[in-house]
Amino acid sequence: MQRRRKNKLDTIGTGLLAGLVTPVFIFFIFYLVKESDVSFVDYIRSMWRIQALVKVVSLCVFTNVAVFWIFLKKKYEKAARGVLGATILYAFLVLISRAI
Repeated sequence: MQRRRKNKLDTIGTGLLAGLVTPVFIFFIFYLVKESDVSFVDYIRSMWRIQALVKVVSLCVFTNVAVFWIFLKKKYEKAARGVLGATILYAFLVLISRAI
């Protein structure tokens, strides 16, 4: 039986970090493209005020699907689990913010 070489990027921590950072990065790009003339804090406040922040963040988390598939294609199953964990964490945050 052939042993698979262990890759140092195939860890749950790497996937968790990628799964947490990717939606934030996408949200920041969304901000720069859409409303770069407004300060970031004011943009967040206005999005919260019109109850759109949770919806936009939910759409940004959807990009984790691409990160998940990339890890699976590279056969980094542990990293893919980390991305899945980060996505579940974001889902809980969205549920909590909906309850508030």
